[in-house]
Parts: sequence; C-alpha cells; structure tokens
Amino acid sequence: MASKLFSAGQIGTLTLPNRLIRSATQDPFGKRDGTCAPEQVALYRDIAASGVGAIITAYSYISPEARSTGIQVGFATPEQRASQKEVLDAVHAAGGRLILQIMHAGMNVFMSEKHVAGGKLLAPSGDMKAPNDMMTTEMTTADMDKIRADFVDAALAAKEMGFDGVQLHCAHGYLLSQFLDPNTNLRTDEFGGSAENRFRFPGQCLSAIREAVGKDFPVLVKVNTNCAGEADAAYAEDILYFCRQFQALGADAIELSGYNWLPLGKKKVPTFYLERAGAIRKEVTIPLILVGGVRSVEGADQILDAGLDFVAASRPFICQPDFYQYLEKGEESLCIGCTKCLGNIWTKEGRRCVKHEIPEGFPKA
Repeated sequence: MASKLFSAGQIGTLTLPNRLIRSATQDPFGKRDGTCAPEQVALYRDIAASGVGAIITAYSYISPEARSTGIQVGFATPEQRASQKEVLDAVHAAGGRLILQIMHAGMNVFMSEKHVAGGKLLAPSGDMKAPNDMMTTEMTTADMDKIRADFVDAALAAKEMGFDGVQLHCAHGYLLSQFLDPNTNLRTDEFGGSAENRFRFPGQCLSAIREAVGKDFPVLVKVNTNCAGEADAAYAEDILYFCRQFQALGADAIELSGYNWLPLGKKKVPTFYLERAGAIRKEVTIPLILVGGVRSVEGADQILDAGLDFVAASRPFICQPDFYQYLEKGEESLCIGCTKCLGNIWTKEGRRCVKHEIPEGFPKA
C-alpha cells in the first residue's frame, strides 16, 4: 500500500501536494542586520524544487528587541521584509509553498543590552535570570499591547507579500511559550496561574492575527507538548486545553514539538512526542503536524497512521535539502542526529552538516 505521506493534504485554504513539511530551521545565512543572504534564497529554492509539501521559514523576529541570535533573520524592517520577499519569490518560482514563522524571544533575546526594549528584558515574570545573565522585567499590559500589535503587523505584511500562511511560534522557550509554561510564568494576575490564565496572552495574539488577516489566510501555531520538571504531569492536561483553544480561536493547524527536542535527537528517539500528540488528536479536529525524529517513510507512516495529518522535519533537510526525494525512493535520511549543525561547524568548516564535504580551500580554524 502506498504511503499516505505522498498524498495531498489541506491546511485551511492551502492545499499541499504531500504530507511532508520542512519545519522552521535556523539558517546560518542571516546577516547582522537581519536580512537574508543569497545562500538562503538558494537553499529554500532547492528545498522547494525537491517537491516538499511546504516550507516553514526560519523563525523571524517581529521587532528589533525580539531577536534571539545575532544572525537571526528578521521581519521587522522594510529591508528585512524585502529580503524575505526574495526567498518567497524563489520558493514560488520553484513551485513551492512558504509559511512565515513569526516570533518574539522574550527572556531569550540576543545577548546584548542594546537589543533589549528600553534596557529592560521583558518576560512574563520579573526577577528571573535569563540566559544572557540579565534579570527579567515583568511585562505590563502596555508591553503586551505593543507586542501583540507587532505580531499583527507582521502577519498582515506576510499576507500582503504573498506568503502562503504564517505560523505563530508558541514553542521552544520563546515569549509565548514562556507564558504557557508554568516554569517561566510565575505571574499572579489574570495572565498567570491556571492554564486558562497562562493561555490568555498567546490566545490574544492569535485572535488579533486571525481578525486582521481574515478567515481565508492560513494561520498555524507551534507549541510544546511538554515542559520540564514536576510541572509536566499537569502540563499533559494543560496542552489539551491549549490546543482546544487554538482551534476555537481560528488556528488552521497546530505543529507539535517539545522543550527537550535536542537531547531526544541525540539519542535518536523516533517520532518525538507521538504519545502526547495522540492524546491531542482526540481533542481537536484541525490538522496536526508532528515534528521530530522522522528519518524514513516508515517513521512518517507511524505518525500518519496514528491519525495526525502532516509530518515535519528539520535536520534531515539540513543534511539533504532534497530529503523528500530520498523518501520517495524509499531511502532513509543520512542525518545521524549529531546536532553539530546547530553549533559552529559552519564558521569552522564552511559546511552545515558533517555529511557535507568541507569546501576546497576553506580556512580551517
């Protein structure tokens, strides 16, 4: 029997020719000003030309103070948006579909005070030590109003530019994820405490985006299915509530990930988070996308046979931009999950993956 992976699927008004999605992946091709380099245009063109169902962009920050790394691509300035339009045009010319992931880093902002709003590191809760060693400042409702407006502005611009949809990043320890996670949201007001309260601000952002872009423009959400520590037992129920609310507020699809994807990848765990995803499947009817651990058609089928609608992958596309074509031939990815693509192999060796050749003449560190 032919794999469902190669059948068409639907996300809102967007038709995908198959069930494989390139999940958002940080690329080493962003410039210090947040614009895309020509290498990124070429990479996305190659991935699109391979026939993959859709590409979700590298996470793109919505304001200068929202970035998380020095070379992260932005979607805040006219120059950044113009450079992302070049990527979009290349993907469309190759017959692909491109969804823009929009995010705010919150307490995980770029490690420089000059990128922090007003010298303050805004986060759901104050007096927490952030990864850049600064102490956080609890966001006010005025701060939330500004950030929500930035999300809306980015989503509207993406629609006007011709993107095939947007994905609201509520995972991986960034701002909206920090609100959902009881480990980072210690507020005692209407935005903290219960699952309903912790969801309030992410829900407001989703609602504002949906109202602004209309019902026919695809809006996706990415969310963690788990959290760290003892709080995870309660979070197993919280995520069911979150996903029901995402659907109620107009999300067209939910991509399911988790806080601990990096160690799971190193351990070569297959189909990350499938158990939690199965529980979520019983709660919502909109398409679900599961990312993590897929290297073969067999792995993809395990996800699709469990009732999920799409399979996403990240690192296999770093290893092989034409990963989809390998699956079509019944071959597994060469990716070994070493995670060196997430480190500095690019600056040291001029390559993204240990399976790639070092460019001839590249000066080794």
